[in-house]
Amino acid sequence: MHFAFKFFAICFLISVSTLSFSWQVLFNSPPDAGNLKKSLVDLIDSAHMSIHIAIYSVDDEDIIAILKKKIDENVDVRIVMEGENYLKSLKHLYPLDVVADPPTNGLMHSKYVIVDGRYVWCGSSNFTKSSFYKDFNNAVIFDSYELANVFENDFQRMRNGFFSSKENEQTNFLVEGIKVEVRFSPSKDSFDLILDKLKRAKSEIDVAIYSFSDPRIGLFLAYLDQKGVKVRVIADEEWNSSSYSFIPKMKEFDFVKKYKVIDGLLHDKYVIIDPNGSDPVVITGSYNLTLSAERKNSEVVLFIYSKEIALEYLKNFNSIFN
Repeated sequence: MHFAFKFFAICFLISVSTLSFSWQVLFNSPPDAGNLKKSLVDLIDSAHMSIHIAIYSVDDEDIIAILKKKIDENVDVRIVMEGENYLKSLKHLYPLDVVADPPTNGLMHSKYVIVDGRYVWCGSSNFTKSSFYKDFNNAVIFDSYELANVFENDFQRMRNGFFSSKENEQTNFLVEGIKVEVRFSPSKDSFDLILDKLKRAKSEIDVAIYSFSDPRIGLFLAYLDQKGVKVRVIADEEWNSSSYSFIPKMKEFDFVKKYKVIDGLLHDKYVIIDPNGSDPVVITGSYNLTLSAERKNSEVVLFIYSKEIALEYLKNFNSIFN
């Protein structure tokens, strides 16, 4: 009997441990277009117990189909979405279990997936055809029960209707020796930690961002630029040529390069600090550099302390910047 139980347990572990990595970094910009969606499809398809998703927008037929298939396999599939986008996709998403953010709130702008209470997929990409095939986006995957639990707590708060204020509990974790911190918005914690990391920059800051309208961050980057820190910012041309952005009005921000993606958006959201230094940091997630990201929207920000991951992001940044 004891042997039979051990054999069953081993078989169960083999069956649920279908993904063999502790972390992955993915980009949806040439030459890697397609990898980001594949990573998401593979992760969702590996689920045996649960798939919990917080996402701004979904219209990709493959993602929707695989989620419905997982329901048929008795996997617990639950979703939190931005209300207006849910109404647009309601017919296609049925019968998926979705809780939508009321339109009167700020945006439910987070973009993450928790699989089997273990894997976390998080990044800048929505689950849409344009996000996967036209826009530049990035994502990370971590295998960590502790990290997944913190995301699960945020997910359950939103499932229970609490979108407008976030509590940041224990948020520091080690994933295979890599320190990871998490912040959820709306909260001042997110902005404060971003600014704290920028203040610690010694030699280089590289930013790839869709929306850039927070003057506090803009002015501090201008200060660092004048101080001699190498500051490079790539921002989506269309959004940052609009009245929402301060970039067109300020000649002090000549370190910002507006980038046009043909038929798409530069939708990345990441900051790389001192990638070649002794204490590199990558900041990524759903958080644009806007006041709304801090004060109104449901967002997630990851702070990743890893030279290897920082250099992966730097490689992607240089491929766009150059």
